Amino acid sequence: MSNVIQALPSDMQEIFVETMGAIDPELLLALQATDEPTRAQRMAVLHVLSTEFCRHLQADNEPTERGKLIDNTLGAFLLRWPIKGEATS
Repeated sequence: MSNVIQALPSDMQEIFVETMGAIDPELLLALQATDEPTRAQRMAVLHVLSTEFCRHLQADNEPTERGKLIDNTLGAFLLRWPIKGEATS
């Protein structure tokens, strides 16, 4: 069985595991045990990676190399598992 991390492009898996493991190890474990993240998990990944991206901006607001990699990883994650709005009736 493949999991969420394995479904990401191989060049993004390391930064994803490193970042998520440092900030939310429980979420990382949950993502390693499933092939489809829940909406809540998707929102949590968005929060973690976007916060980390902001931490890697230079004085001119351009991202560092690490910031670019985090941004690209977040983009790949959201393309694979978009966050859809709440269902309305």
